[in-house]
Amino acid sequence: MNNKTLLKVLFPALLLMMACSDYQDDINRQGERLDSLENDLNGIVKQLQSLVFVPEYSNGFIRVDGTTPMTLRYRVEPKKLATALATNSQQLRFDSKTNASSPSLSISNVQGDATAGVITMTATPSSGFEYDGDYAFALVFSDGILSFTSTYTPVFVVTHPTAVDITCANMTDLTQQQMVGTSVQLLASFTPIYTTETNVTWSTSDEAVALIDDHGMVTFMRSGTVNITVASVDNSEITHSITIKVTGDDFPVDPSENTGQNEAE
Repeated sequence: MNNKTLLKVLFPALLLMMACSDYQDDINRQGERLDSLENDLNGIVKQLQSLVFVPEYSNGFIRVDGTTPMTLRYRVEPKKLATALATNSQQLRFDSKTNASSPSLSISNVQGDATAGVITMTATPSSGFEYDGDYAFALVFSDGILSFTSTYTPVFVVTHPTAVDITCANMTDLTQQQMVGTSVQLLASFTPIYTTETNVTWSTSDEAVALIDDHGMVTFMRSGTVNITVASVDNSEITHSITIKVTGDDFPVDPSENTGQNEAE
């Protein structure tokens, strides 16, 4: 067989081998592109899942006070996503860990700050939040095809006091006469007992007879009658007073020394 005949036989096979080689290269390139797109998508997913709740309070809870609207913030990486999320705020919602009939949070007034990487929104609680409810919410972005969610943030349900009373830490009967020079630790007890707003202020009607500090420690200075009052910081109209009669010698008492009558004498 001469060279010309051999070329006629081998040339189609060579063309086929070249075509197969090019096809395999195309497949490899397409595979590399798909891998690159998958990596990019995974990166986007991680970015959108990096929404982080920014607490307004140190305990890091979403603070629900009745149906009062509140401002919530979420930090976003990369920061430029904040603007896009705010623009597509209709695709944002809160998801609850509890069942579908549980109380909910609605979203409005979403704003994005691409410089700070923060989205700010108004969240309005529905009615039905109970003080002992185990609530937690996650911020969800969903466009019908892709759906991403932040971690769940627990809820702190605010309970306001309806009444306040005064008790004594050392079981002293405050209706009995108290002695000059002694000190008694007073405590505030609230109704309902699960009240969360428990800050109070203490006052005395006569500092010459009794002094009381910010923590409810009362020191009896001289004989006489004095009214001690506790008031809720949350609602100053919720108060309670007790009348205490103090007896003993009228000698000077230094409350910083916290001395008893026997020691003062």
